Amino acid sequence: MASIRARHNRFEAKVRVPLAHREAHDGREFLYRTLTATSRKVAQVEADAWEASLRVQWAERDGLTQDALVNLRRVYEQTLAEATGGKFAVLADGVDPVQTGIDHEIERIADAIPEDDDPAPVNAAKLAALNDARTVLAGRKPPVRREFEPSFSQLASDYMKLWKTQTGLKETNTEQQKNATFQLFAGYWKDRPIRQIGRPDAARFMDALRHLDPAWARSAAARKLSWDDLLRTFGDRPKGLSDATRNRHAATLGALWEWASERGYAEGRNPFSGHRARLRNGVNVKGYRPWEPEELARLFHPGPKRSDLREVMMVALFSGMRLDEIAGLTWGRLKEVEGIPVFDIRDAKTPAGNRLVPVHPQLKWLLDRDRGAADARIWSTFNPEGPGKKAGADAGREFTRFKQSLGFTERCAAFHSFRKNAVAQWEAASIPETEVAQIVGHEKRGITFGVYGGGVSLQRRYEIVAKLAYPQVIGVW
Repeated sequence: MASIRARHNRFEAKVRVPLAHREAHDGREFLYRTLTATSRKVAQVEADAWEASLRVQWAERDGLTQDALVNLRRVYEQTLAEATGGKFAVLADGVDPVQTGIDHEIERIADAIPEDDDPAPVNAAKLAALNDARTVLAGRKPPVRREFEPSFSQLASDYMKLWKTQTGLKETNTEQQKNATFQLFAGYWKDRPIRQIGRPDAARFMDALRHLDPAWARSAAARKLSWDDLLRTFGDRPKGLSDATRNRHAATLGALWEWASERGYAEGRNPFSGHRARLRNGVNVKGYRPWEPEELARLFHPGPKRSDLREVMMVALFSGMRLDEIAGLTWGRLKEVEGIPVFDIRDAKTPAGNRLVPVHPQLKWLLDRDRGAADARIWSTFNPEGPGKKAGADAGREFTRFKQSLGFTERCAAFHSFRKNAVAQWEAASIPETEVAQIVGHEKRGITFGVYGGGVSLQRRYEIVAKLAYPQVIGVW
């Protein structure tokens, strides 16, 4: 047990550091702490609680399981809440019942510990919480108990549970992306508490991402590698993750830090601030480009062997719709409104994405087809994947394989480029941007049209869509 002695009208505790852990304490054999208790008995209990908390830290370094550490944190947090809430209050004349009850509980736990023995980790957590409760009730700030703070991954898990309670949150890849960022950093950080992260730590992590192979996450096995193994296998590349991807990692980690800081788990300047690169088109950001006329001819003549892929390509080219919107279409969403055949897009990521897109005359073959059930997908051969069970990812991979077989390897020439083709034609035809926005599912700019506008008529939308023309693909059907 910890030894105590009277020193300058206070008690001082002394604890011997195990040989294996002295390096972490600057080689010191003993640690000392001035105690707050004024009676020797309570001071001894306080000293034992301090020693017990040190032993928890040492046990963590020796490999105490994460589940055991999580349990100790829960014991500490629950006991602290109960003590400050008055659970152990004892009625007595002339004394504070809450403080008196805490002292009695400390003595009860201390009396149950055999003489010349150390308190079990659970009792150590309770004693630390009770002593901290006395400090809180005295109007002082308790010491930071690093040994009882949640690990980085545990805190990230709590953060994500709250994040998912947002109103109107859609099933997207965002949750997967955030969890992937947290998992990546937890491996680098050895899953220690977030409070210990300094700016040099964050900077070294972000530097490593500059040399991490952009294709590393495509391997399921890579996601299970330790940080060191990941760097050995995929690190030290001349060019690593893009500025946009690193910005996303920095923003995600910065948001977690701010959330943790508001709850007392972190303090000081956010170590992830200042790591976001400025994105500039044509410099470190390459957006999608439209397909050139001769490229469209190669894509559609003779076209992919899979008829479902060829069909969704045609729909994209003659509607400007997104791949997920097309691949997820059901027969019930292909309908007639005001005498005009339309694609009824619903459950989009934004309110502007929910819209009616007129069916182009070149897509009449789709209207003439035998229909399935209203809730059946038109292109059911693409497998639904991901959190939202969308078929777009499967369709996108098939298109990537197809375009690469033709020699198209640029990332900026992709399925999304069909959407760029449609918008480019409307721009060339001087169609007002606010009208195009209502067809492609973008927010209308400005308060006048964005807030007070009633929207362009369906007949007008049909006229705009019908302007799309691609001589290179005529004859596909």
